Amino acid sequence: MADAFIRKQVEKPDGLSITQCLHIFGVSRSGYYSWTNRQKDADGSQAEKQKRQNKLKELFRQIVRKLGFVPGKRTFRTCLWREFNVSISVKQCRRIMTSMNLVANRSKKDAYKHQATHNHEYAAPLNVVKQDFYIGPRKIILTDITYLYYGPARTPVYLCAFKDAYTKEILGHHVDTHMTVELVKTAYDVMMEKHGAELSRAECVIHSDQGSQYLSTTFHKLLSDDAFIQSVSGQGNSQDNTPMESFFGRMKCELLDLIALCPSAVVVAKMVDGYMTAYNTQHYQYALAGLTPSEYYTYVTTGIYPIDNYYGIKATELMPIQALIAARCRVAEENAKSARRADAKKRSIVQGEKKHRNSS
Repeated sequence: MADAFIRKQVEKPDGLSITQCLHIFGVSRSGYYSWTNRQKDADGSQAEKQKRQNKLKELFRQIVRKLGFVPGKRTFRTCLWREFNVSISVKQCRRIMTSMNLVANRSKKDAYKHQATHNHEYAAPLNVVKQDFYIGPRKIILTDITYLYYGPARTPVYLCAFKDAYTKEILGHHVDTHMTVELVKTAYDVMMEKHGAELSRAECVIHSDQGSQYLSTTFHKLLSDDAFIQSVSGQGNSQDNTPMESFFGRMKCELLDLIALCPSAVVVAKMVDGYMTAYNTQHYQYALAGLTPSEYYTYVTTGIYPIDNYYGIKATELMPIQALIAARCRVAEENAKSARRADAKKRSIVQGEKKHRNSS
């Protein structure tokens, strides 16, 4: 009835316009034209469009099931073309999320942040990084400690992690029930066991806040033995360690509600291990050319973007890129060890000459 009235008014020379008619009936323009398009859908274009939308929604559900949380629109877009070779705009992703009532996981405010102050009796090392985090892979390694709560009593456990600021890869981590120097040392040992060869040739800087664990002589000796440079944030300035803080915020946003279901610290540690592995090898990142952190490190060190085939040769027919990197790292590690031995020998000779001069 309303459509017939509108057609009659439009056909009259002095009739009402479509907008005026819709205002009388209280109907929006988008709703009216959507209805008319459905009525005129003789070739099935609207039905086909709806079919495509339903297919995209199913892909969105698969992405959420795989990740275990609801990502943002850009992460949805990246996962679509990496996992399913489907390319849509960020705006389309936002519209689909709205239609599915999907709300991206957002970080929660930390009620205890910035309430504690720490004054140390001795001077901390200098801030070498000065918020210049992105100078190259394995150049700036960030580290920090955060807490996680599990069980009905909200029992705390502590997580220490080391992160490559450039590739955003977690190089080593450890979970413990006590926030001690041993927590940091274990995480550091895990990092060196997995990536020691890469780090020894990079002459990297280890950057942290002014926590007592990082200012301890134990941690300082670890860095000096491996010829690393120590850098420390300014007192109470979280901006000096922003990428690490950002990672912990995002991780808690995606994981904290699940950790609350864990019955023990052992289960929490297993869940964190699984998350770190998935983060490094499965979570595609918009800012890393659509790659995972591990893939991005391979890309920036070799210049080879991981795709299915190269000029007709399948990637499976080629030597694995990781094998090439591992071989180069072994050579670099041997060269670094030789250089350290030569340096130690030179220092011992100089010290011997000094003792000889002092005795004479």
